[in-house]
Amino acid sequence: MTGLLNKLSARGYKITPQRRIILQVLSDSDKHLSAEEIADKVKQIEPGISVATVYRNLNLLAEIGILSRLNLHEGPARYELNQGHNHHLVCLGCGNAIKLGVCPMQGEIKKIIEESGFEVDSHHFEITGYCQKCQARQKL
Repeated sequence: MTGLLNKLSARGYKITPQRRIILQVLSDSDKHLSAEEIADKVKQIEPGISVATVYRNLNLLAEIGILSRLNLHEGPARYELNQGHNHHLVCLGCGNAIKLGVCPMQGEIKKIIEESGFEVDSHHFEITGYCQKCQARQKL
């Protein structure tokens, strides 16, 4: 987490107690969290932090690249610490996102990019569908 705080400071932003708690909540999570879930966890740690403060900080942290925002098709956006590539399997039922350990920007796609002289600024990749739990619920 020290690296994230250093990034924040290096970009000219203060390391406020609210930002520290938000980053800690995301660091401690093993899944992507919605803003509402983050706000609930933040309030358990520090009840005086408002939901509006959490939303404002999530937007800022996503804008400056500290967090990644995963926009689901019908559900709320979910957040995670930005640790490079963000490629996921996303369940349309429950919103769970499974991080992929591979990058599709290799092989043929990388070759096409190089041949075209295209300069990539960023990329994301997601495959949507239904996790096993949601598939089982749909069959009931």
